[in-house]
Amino acid sequence: MKPESKKVHGLDFMFAVACFIQASSLLSSFFVSITRQDSWVIVLFALIICCPVVWVYARLIESFPSKNLFGILQTVYGKYLGNFFCGLYVLFFFILTSLNLSDLSEFVKATIMPQTPLVVLSITFLMTSAWAVYVGGLRQMVKYGFLMTMICLLIVIATIILTMNLMDFENFLPTMDLQPKKYVQATNIVVTIPFAEVIIFLMTTNHVQTGKHGFFPIIFGGVVIGCITILLVIMRDIAVLGNTISLFSMPSFETLRMVSVTQTLSRMEIVFAFILIALLFFKVTWLYYVTVISAKQVLRFQDHRRLILLIGALAVTSGFILYPNSLAHNESGQKIVPLVWPIFEIILPLVTLIIAKFRGMTHKRQTGSENQSGSSESKSAAAPQSGSGSQSGSKSPSGSGKQSDSKSPSDSKEQGDSKSQPKSGSSSGAKQGRDSQSQSRPKSSGSGSYRSQSV
Repeated sequence: MKPESKKVHGLDFMFAVACFIQASSLLSSFFVSITRQDSWVIVLFALIICCPVVWVYARLIESFPSKNLFGILQTVYGKYLGNFFCGLYVLFFFILTSLNLSDLSEFVKATIMPQTPLVVLSITFLMTSAWAVYVGGLRQMVKYGFLMTMICLLIVIATIILTMNLMDFENFLPTMDLQPKKYVQATNIVVTIPFAEVIIFLMTTNHVQTGKHGFFPIIFGGVVIGCITILLVIMRDIAVLGNTISLFSMPSFETLRMVSVTQTLSRMEIVFAFILIALLFFKVTWLYYVTVISAKQVLRFQDHRRLILLIGALAVTSGFILYPNSLAHNESGQKIVPLVWPIFEIILPLVTLIIAKFRGMTHKRQTGSENQSGSSESKSAAAPQSGSGSQSGSKSPSGSGKQSDSKSPSDSKEQGDSKSQPKSGSSSGAKQGRDSQSQSRPKSSGSGSYRSQSV
């Protein structure tokens, strides 16, 4: 994990977000068992709800452009309360890392290596991710996002074409025929687990270079690309499997098992398995990286190498303690996670933005382009003012030099007396006062002194 000296391009960051969400296509079993043939509608509902959530993220990090999520929490809530929230987020990131590592290990065991012990797979993937976190950095991680995103989209489109003869579009009927609470529950699951987990990217936004449009199109663009991928996968599975989609723990894998173009082009599920393993490995590595840098920031570690191994060992151990099997994980994803995760993904960022708004913190910090435009406007506004001051002689040595040469000490004394006469209200020396006011009018142009003298 190298310190970042250069900014990451916004497009690379966007495809990293898309790749992160695409890896969650394996978790479609959390909500397809609830809404079945209407699961594709749930994805669209979740995308609409996710739009204001992403706006909150973008507005929050744009208000504090030089800080990540933990820096924003410490600035808004202070030292003690801010560190408390940062500690909770470290625990949240750590649990996400442990759960996704377990998902990756269980998927490999169920599809490719069924005889290999689960602990061996977890340690192998963790050590590989630890090496990537140790030797790499943010720029090295995001530069593979575009390639992996495009490969995933191409494979999904290819599998749709290959399963076209197996599709029955009547499987989408009837539409919107379930109870409303099921739609609410499934939408909450999709918003919470795949989409709103992009809050983890707020820990690295201070190293991202954006254009004049800000962070919203970057983050939301990645969410849209990931949403399109998940939508295509779910619609393909519904068209092929129908209502039996709720019977499988991995519907996409079962769909691709049915593909058989020729004798040589069969068992296409292995292709999907490899790309999904690559996506899950990217997601686990990113979560691992963010967990390490967040724990380092909270605990103020100087050497992150010992922290990498410590967090990795705890992640492997906690993965077996939290959910001993896939059924417990599936039940937690439907009942517990949708109630707890929104506290970290939606409620706390929204409350932080509102508090920063009321305390005036959102107006104190601007982007670099706004600062440059503001300084240029102030310079252009000051240029005519200084030019008029040089012509009128207001507070300018060059403008008042000619007059000061012709004035004697007695004239300056008379001018001072004439300025004190209107304040005292005396009527003597009116002619001398008018002469002194006519001389002092050019000096007070552009200011409020002439008005007070005339009164």
